[in-house]
Amino acid sequence: MQLQEDWMTAGQFADKAGVTKRTVQFYDKVGLLNPSYRTSSGHRYYTKQDLARLQRIMTLKYIGMSIDEIRSIVQRDGHEADLKESLRVQSTIIGQKMEHLRLVQKTVKETLSLLESLDQAEGSVPPAGEDESSPGWELFASIIRVVNQEYESAFNLQTRIHLHDGFSINPHTWHHWLFDQLAIPEQSLILELGCGDGTLWQRNADRIPHGWNVTLTDLSEGMLHDAKEGLRTCVPADRFCFSPADARSIPFPDASFDAVLANHMLYHVSERHQALKEIRRVLKPGGMLLASTMGSRHMIEVKGFLSQVNPSYDFGRQDFACEFGLENGEAQLYAAGFTDIRVKQYEDALQVTDAQPLIDYIRTTPGGRENLTDNRLSKLELMLNEFIRKEGAIHITKEVGLFTACRQ
Repeated sequence: MQLQEDWMTAGQFADKAGVTKRTVQFYDKVGLLNPSYRTSSGHRYYTKQDLARLQRIMTLKYIGMSIDEIRSIVQRDGHEADLKESLRVQSTIIGQKMEHLRLVQKTVKETLSLLESLDQAEGSVPPAGEDESSPGWELFASIIRVVNQEYESAFNLQTRIHLHDGFSINPHTWHHWLFDQLAIPEQSLILELGCGDGTLWQRNADRIPHGWNVTLTDLSEGMLHDAKEGLRTCVPADRFCFSPADARSIPFPDASFDAVLANHMLYHVSERHQALKEIRRVLKPGGMLLASTMGSRHMIEVKGFLSQVNPSYDFGRQDFACEFGLENGEAQLYAAGFTDIRVKQYEDALQVTDAQPLIDYIRTTPGGRENLTDNRLSKLELMLNEFIRKEGAIHITKEVGLFTACRQ
């Protein structure tokens, strides 16, 4: 076979990429970057397309992914993956890592502040042999739990939905109420950011207008997979598109959509002003943003339970509503250039008659993950079961609603 002019030897390829020849050989050996052509004598030749593959490998390696994780992504995408799409996927993965790092940093800072406030005479690190109830050990354990935490799984999401399905006093469920508010014309292009496992669309599958074309996005490819699988059997395949996306850098052109839906997700986004600018950018003139969120008293009783089983729990720590909630969302939307901003509240509460679904819910929350040791979990179970035995039910406040806002 005649060699092409633009083909490079392993050494030329390494020089072009700014890596060592040994690195190129290693990636070939482990199956990450096989050369485009190999002679019978074993000489390797690489192309410009191989440069794009190497860039992807090096970026994924830089953000801390293992060889096996990188191999899975590279093999899934294939050798001929669209370059722009490849970069979009990389941007999404990097966004996930950055969000997790920000959460770890926040937890470390909070832990340091709490340790300093304890003013331990012998220093912050608990002495050997100290029992598990030590505040110091608990704070260090909270960091481990957060470091080990991945993005919210579909299991956690369904655990939360299960609690609301079982004990909400409003018979008109949240997902049906929210769909009622989507006053979007018949022929519309719709984008949902942070779609999760697609429960909203699955539960309203028979109500989706035929003229809607919906693009579902999420930072988590696992969530997108679950959404795609869940919708596969209940709606025609051509009605939905699926794409990983970071709300701070939405991978679609200007003025692409008639409506953007952000269902209980904006409070998760750091650099939220940038995300809102991106949403406004991809909306057509006259297009509408629909952003649901919660108020400061939403599930307030859960904080009370956690403070009872852990006296050092910070009852006043900021929560999601402080980031983007019913009380402060309008100002953030206005600052991002939206107009005709309105808010509508969904009236509901929980009357919980079985402690276990509530305990399962609490364990999926940030406060629960950080504070529920085995000992505290046992105390929580006893406390909630005793309350239900005496009172018949546990009342939980719900404070949720929906902002609508327009792009002029």
